[in-house]
Amino acid sequence: MWNRICAPLRSRWRALTGPVESDRGDSPIPTVIIWIGVAVIAVSLLTWAGTYITTQTQRAPTQPGAPVFPQGGNGNPNGPAGH
Repeated sequence: MWNRICAPLRSRWRALTGPVESDRGDSPIPTVIIWIGVAVIAVSLLTWAGTYITTQTQRAPTQPGAPVFPQGGNGNPNGPAGH
């Protein structure tokens, strides 16, 4: 199974790095510039997401609120205590 995965990859790598491909005449610099741009965007997105999540967690309440009971003051939905 591993050979079925690696063999085409090695073959393609040899074809890309062989003398025929190196004489194409195009420069690898535009590809590098694109990857640098992708990396900058990824780092920016992760930084923004981390800042956003940190801000949201700091704004969250640290203590639970007081319970709200319907109608009755002691948790009895039928009315106040003793009735």
